[in-house]
Amino acid sequence: MGKEWCRFGTQDSTGLGIKLEQVTWGSWHPHKVKLAVSGCPRNCAEATIKDLGVVCVESGYELHVGGNGGIKIRATDFLCKVNTEQEVVEHCCAYLQLYREEARYLERTAPWIERVGLTHVRERIVEDAAGRKALCTRFLESQKYSQTDPWAERAAGKQADEYLPLEPATRPELVS
Repeated sequence: MGKEWCRFGTQDSTGLGIKLEQVTWGSWHPHKVKLAVSGCPRNCAEATIKDLGVVCVESGYELHVGGNGGIKIRATDFLCKVNTEQEVVEHCCAYLQLYREEARYLERTAPWIERVGLTHVRERIVEDAAGRKALCTRFLESQKYSQTDPWAERAAGKQADEYLPLEPATRPELVS
């Protein structure tokens, strides 16, 4: 809920969540990807069981990766801490691109990280700034061709008549 809605919120988690959604919608991955942004360490959005989770703290943002809910629950691994929303977006895009490039088809982020190791992901995303920027650039380049807001057409009125009431049914044999 973030500082806009919660007395414990430390950052604008709602605004950051919207930014992450807008930069990632329409993207293709080896399997479904879930993201969450929690406004404070109380973690109401359950960011620490998502494929990529952001936990807002007083001094910035903690990035967590490789979580999984459902039947086989896996808590995320702490990736790193960053100071700005721009860094969150860059790390997020780089992480998703690395996952897209290296994971196997239908492999969620949790088993992918267990297979390649968190050290490998940290080396590529956190420790290699130039490599992170290159991964982010590749992700953003791919998004140029698929950045369609899934709700914009609907909000503009497209398919507005999709659920119009049906005409009353008549049975010709009963009409004289």
